[in-house]
Amino acid sequence: MLSSGWVSPPRWLTWLSLCILTHLHLATAQTAVSSLILPDTNTIVSINLPPNSDDINFYVSTPNFYQYTAIAFGAAMPDALMLVMYASADAKGVTVSPRTTSGHTEPVHDPSIRLALHSSTITDNQDMIVNATCLGCRRHPVPVTAASPMLFAIGPSLELSSDDPDARIRRHTGYAHFTIDLLRATGPGGIGTDAVSGNITSSGATLGPDGLQRDGGSKAATAHGILYAITALAVAPFDSLVAGALGKKWAWMHGVTATVYFAFVIGAMVPGVIVGGEHVATQKLRTPHQAIGLLTVVAMTIMFAWGIWLSWIKRSAKARGQEPPASTRTLAAVHRWACRLIWALLLVSVGLGMKLSEQRTVLILAYVALALGLIVILVPVYFCMWRCSKRRQDKDEGHELTIYDQNYQNYQH
Repeated sequence: MLSSGWVSPPRWLTWLSLCILTHLHLATAQTAVSSLILPDTNTIVSINLPPNSDDINFYVSTPNFYQYTAIAFGAAMPDALMLVMYASADAKGVTVSPRTTSGHTEPVHDPSIRLALHSSTITDNQDMIVNATCLGCRRHPVPVTAASPMLFAIGPSLELSSDDPDARIRRHTGYAHFTIDLLRATGPGGIGTDAVSGNITSSGATLGPDGLQRDGGSKAATAHGILYAITALAVAPFDSLVAGALGKKWAWMHGVTATVYFAFVIGAMVPGVIVGGEHVATQKLRTPHQAIGLLTVVAMTIMFAWGIWLSWIKRSAKARGQEPPASTRTLAAVHRWACRLIWALLLVSVGLGMKLSEQRTVLILAYVALALGLIVILVPVYFCMWRCSKRRQDKDEGHELTIYDQNYQNYQH
């Protein structure tokens, strides 16, 4: 039985107290969040660090028309903890892939980093929304300061829908440096209802002075592609035309064009090696483009030395006042047909390289049409040059002295 001095509080006061306590709790939770808004990409990044824990709570809202969106804890790519986000295979959720890299190369999935995905979705407006926890991620070099460095990156406008955390991604087309106040972000409450509901403003985070920077792409990749395209579509066929069209008196011209040809091949290979080390798919030289390209370089080097050797044999014989050995014709034929095969391999290699670099289909089709058109034009030209060379050779052989010619000369003397 209640004492006579107890007075039950009115019901409205009880509800008012509960509302005040609830709002105070939400306000407390919301203050333990640092957020950044990047208006250029319509992206929101929010971070919360639970106290007495190695976990990192994060919330990201970003458009899905990028191949991926990534955030990273660190001032530079090497050894930074990266969280790469892209559409799942059914295009309804989001795959979050924790990745690391030891340099400025394509990051790879780190299976030792575990995630707890609380919710992920792709909205009707084609926005990717992720609310997740990176478990134990503060064991990585994540300095908890009032201005902790972070990175942001977006991929090219290519579609990627995959559940594979190690799915291949292209080089970023935009990136930014920013700092975030992880001291302010340390506290209970996770991300808070403000971020999840989308009602959030930048707080505790500062975008770098350069803002969102556009990445012009790899200069080495551009040089590699341009040099090989010029080699396959112009330098190689021109050298072949010079070799077949000019006679013995102008043979030195073939030596000049062959040297230029070889220089282009080696010059195109060097940036290709640099680019190959930047991507996971090409680091072990297992792609068809790399295999054919390497075969082309090796064969080209052998044929270049072969041509110098043949030239030396002919010059040596001429210096002695003798005709070159009969075997040089066979060696020259092998050299000639091997070089034609190398040109064909170059054409195929360039096409495979365009496919490997995921160039637009219209560019690949334009290259194929140009290469086929070049072949259609040059094959009859090569055939005509071969016929002319054959007639010239038969004519030279017809002028060799027979026994009758020798007797006639003796009679004249």
